[in-house]
Amino acid sequence: MVEAVPRLELITECGLQVRIGIATGLVVVGDLTGSGEAQERGVVGETPNLAARLQTLAQPGMVVIAPSTRRLTGGYFDYRELGGVALKGFGEPVSAWQVVAESAVESRFEAQHEIALTPLIGREEEVELLRRRWRQAEKGEGRVVLLVGEAGIGKSRLTRALLEGLAAEPHLRLRYFCSPHHRNSALFPVISQIEHAAGFLRDNTAEQKLAKLDLLLARAAAEPEAVDLITDLLSLPASHPAPEPSPQQRKEKTLAALLAQVDGLAQEQPVLILFEDLHWIDPTSLELLTAIVDRVQRLPVLLLATARPEFMPPWPSHAHVTALSLTRLSRRECVALVEQITGGKVLPDEILEQILARTDGVALFIEELTKTVIEGDMLIDMGDRYTMAGPLPSLAIPTTLHDSLMARLDRLAPVKEVAQIAACIGRDFDYDLLAAVSGMPEDGLRSALEALRHAELVIPRGLSGELFSFKHALVRDAAYAGLLKSRRVQLHAAIARAIEQSFAHLVETEPETLAHHLTEAGLPEKAAGYWLRAGKIAASRYANIEAIAHMRRGIEAVRRFPSGATNDRLELDLQFVLGPCLIATQGVRSNAYAATVTRARELCERLGDTPEYPHVIQWSAYMHFVRAELPQALDGFTAALGLAEAAENRPAAVNAMRTVGATLLFMGRLVEGRRMLERSLAEFDMCDEAESLATRATAWDAGVAGNLQLSWTLWALGYPDMARARMGVALQRAEAIGHPHTEAYGAYYASVLHAFCRAPAVAHAHAERCLALSEEHGFELWRNRSRAVRRICANQFDPSSDSLAAVSGELAEFVGTGYQISSTALYALLSQAFLARRQLMSAREIVGKGLATAEQTSERFLEAELLRQKARALVIEGGPGVLTDAQKLLEESRALAQSQKARSLELRAAADLARLHRDQGRYAEARELLTPVYSWFTEGFDTPDLQEAKALLEELG
Repeated sequence: MVEAVPRLELITECGLQVRIGIATGLVVVGDLTGSGEAQERGVVGETPNLAARLQTLAQPGMVVIAPSTRRLTGGYFDYRELGGVALKGFGEPVSAWQVVAESAVESRFEAQHEIALTPLIGREEEVELLRRRWRQAEKGEGRVVLLVGEAGIGKSRLTRALLEGLAAEPHLRLRYFCSPHHRNSALFPVISQIEHAAGFLRDNTAEQKLAKLDLLLARAAAEPEAVDLITDLLSLPASHPAPEPSPQQRKEKTLAALLAQVDGLAQEQPVLILFEDLHWIDPTSLELLTAIVDRVQRLPVLLLATARPEFMPPWPSHAHVTALSLTRLSRRECVALVEQITGGKVLPDEILEQILARTDGVALFIEELTKTVIEGDMLIDMGDRYTMAGPLPSLAIPTTLHDSLMARLDRLAPVKEVAQIAACIGRDFDYDLLAAVSGMPEDGLRSALEALRHAELVIPRGLSGELFSFKHALVRDAAYAGLLKSRRVQLHAAIARAIEQSFAHLVETEPETLAHHLTEAGLPEKAAGYWLRAGKIAASRYANIEAIAHMRRGIEAVRRFPSGATNDRLELDLQFVLGPCLIATQGVRSNAYAATVTRARELCERLGDTPEYPHVIQWSAYMHFVRAELPQALDGFTAALGLAEAAENRPAAVNAMRTVGATLLFMGRLVEGRRMLERSLAEFDMCDEAESLATRATAWDAGVAGNLQLSWTLWALGYPDMARARMGVALQRAEAIGHPHTEAYGAYYASVLHAFCRAPAVAHAHAERCLALSEEHGFELWRNRSRAVRRICANQFDPSSDSLAAVSGELAEFVGTGYQISSTALYALLSQAFLARRQLMSAREIVGKGLATAEQTSERFLEAELLRQKARALVIEGGPGVLTDAQKLLEESRALAQSQKARSLELRAAADLARLHRDQGRYAEARELLTPVYSWFTEGFDTPDLQEAKALLEELG
């Protein structure tokens, strides 16, 4: 300005000169004053007053600055010190400097330039442990270290120390960063890492990106299919098109391909994997990370992960895994850190004590607050120490870290606004999006980013230099919190507009990002639709946890705008996607599921004639079903069937028929149940692809579920071969569609069927499969039940196992939560196992619980079996009068089985009764009793029940 003003062309011959005074500090900007060209905003405070006084001190063509400005401009200019000057309105002389010229400094904007860090303090033991783990990993003994600590405690700094220590050693490095705005974006840190490692640039074509990706993946000798899977993950066209797998199969293969990359790289050199901020990790990335934790123990790999204390690792304890909690620094270490930041200059005692008291041993707090103090005007630099410039005012030191960070941001005005815009985008932000939102010229924006980088507030990421991150999440939070609410709303709206207009790939692949900004912009009408889209994408990928989060945000958005039919329709869409995800993850007995059902039903009734209504009525009945309130469940399912048939809604009718059939099965009305289940499957076979997918509104595939329940029905009716065949069809379809909840459902039903057929090894294998799926995807219902079946079966083929007592406790706890349906099956299997071990007291207790459940709930499917087992316990015990009581129970069991047409159960009761007659010498009576029952069977002769009955008949002659 000083140079430009004299060059202005004027009408008159007199020249113009300018003198400038600059001061930096807090000001209050008021309303507009004046009118016309003289209109300006009123600015008040000490800072503008100081600037005005310095301006009067300056000579024409001179720039005079205050001490605060001098500290901020640092070495960017050459100065001439003017000493202390007396200024009107200031009681003490004020130091002033004349700006002489711009100094010769190198460019500060280097994408790969590392921010200078203070030396590491108080972490010597932790650094040594990391180095030992690296040495072990180098030898092929893979190690995992989880660094846990609160925000700012030093996790990232300790990670940097390890990187610096390994800089000269040959190794490969994979670094992943989780983001708070992408907790529900599947594999976000993995996608970002690949894009950065490949060197993708914004203006790269798809072909250029593919070439870079091929070059990157070649290092690990990736197979063509793996390349295509990773290509698809990055939303790029595949080089080797192949048949489209199911979403679940694609997910499994993609995770396998990513694991193979780690294997391939580890064959080349030792690998250091860094996974930062796990408290923000998305569930699918956590699934991958869990697999890596298990895999690395056989590879030359060190996996170093960081997390805040709220993160709970899902992997079990392993010998190769170390959890390292970072504690706060001791007083001595805090003092040492302060000295490092001040360059060894001693702070006044009162300043040091306040820093120590207010930072509480957190390294980041100490660093930021100390910088604020020494950059302020309360101290005088005495060379080897600082002294107080005056009495310590009450607000001389910010009382919180937020104030400290905001003070640093304020001293960077006008680039503070750039930091705040970036903070609205998120901790990680893209230059192009920032430019679109800010509207600043490129030179100005890049200069602002450089200033933020130089101030150690942001750091560049990636090869392109177009991606940035706030150095600490707390820095971003402080910048964001410093915005007025109205300004935040404006910025989020601008970000949303920019994404919609210029970032189509984000709209397509990350609708949750756009939805977030629309929500924060106070535009719930638009946000809700994108939350719905994000939820559907997550649900289609079986990322149920992410889908639930998106749906709930969408429902919150809907409830923020005026009610009406359109809004009700949108909320119903959200609730309808939410329901099956809640069934899969939290179960039908959860309060969240009950609230969803209630609200969905209310919306259906308000809208009238909705295709979802029969499904929702079925959801409501299903809550009775899981509690084994079977008469009420049957009424509800029957009502749902009537509604579905009246509306010609085939998917809803298929599900209603199936659930009616299942209810009849558990009530012991087997013939009716079989008829309804076969009718449901016949209707399902006529469904097109869209209708088939719509049947999953109950959280699993209706074709699989119908065959599973029919298999149990057929076994009870005396058709074990047909039952196993139906089970095979169900499991084959479950595997083909790749729907995890359906697969877990199928594996559980298969385990129980084979346990009914007395094939414990086969049953155990299916229970293991169900348990693995349930633990991987969080299916609480099937996890608990499959664990029980697995232990019961293990006890049968391994007599040394002592797991039955644990099953009893788990079953009691599980039933206590309200999940009663099919519990009689577990009671029957468990009591049989106790009888086999002659643990009669435990067997009687379990049989008693089973019979009480049958009486209370009408779940009479296995009541005859429980009566038989009660008789069996009496026979084993022996004693006077016992055989008479046992015979009565067996006759009751046989009669009940006959009334239900339960031939398999009738055979067991008849065989036990025949044995009782045999032991009393009544051979003819025993033979006459058993022969007609056995002769009825036309299949299943390889099962132990029929083989033992045949052997008994041969013995009876």
